[in-house]
Amino acid sequence: MSTPTRSRRLSAALLTPVLIVALAACGSDPGPSVAGPSGPSPSVDAGPVVDPDAVLADPTLDGRVVRVRGFFLATDGIAQLCSIVLESYPPQCGGGTIRLTGEVPAGVLAQLDSTSEPGLAQASWGEVEVVGTFRASGPSGQPTIELSSIAVTRDG
Repeated sequence: MSTPTRSRRLSAALLTPVLIVALAACGSDPGPSVAGPSGPSPSVDAGPVVDPDAVLADPTLDGRVVRVRGFFLATDGIAQLCSIVLESYPPQCGGGTIRLTGEVPAGVLAQLDSTSEPGLAQASWGEVEVVGTFRASGPSGQPTIELSSIAVTRDG
């Protein structure tokens, strides 16, 4: 099922301010702000691309910069990176889930799929690659990645 581009852009434009405010309020240490497609400083090696389950299973990654590819889902002002997507509409996270803190740029949100139907929960989703600092127990007690960068990935 494909959402018209105009509806996605309008939904992204409406969702962006909500996500920015909600993500900024996600804890006492909101993490770095993402201003564009830049990555971590050149002296930081984020290592190979891994999936969320691999990050969650490796206790040595706590406090380290990681590069993770997974399913991005933003609903109710909360952004998550999931290892499995449940096939519903809008989709839901399954498997290992990591909360993302920091700003998701409007340009990234505009590239994602999103709901446009008024009766459905507003959500944005798609495959992404993130770089950021992993915390096994973030401000809310759940695993988090403090975003340094985020980019939409296209398979195929």
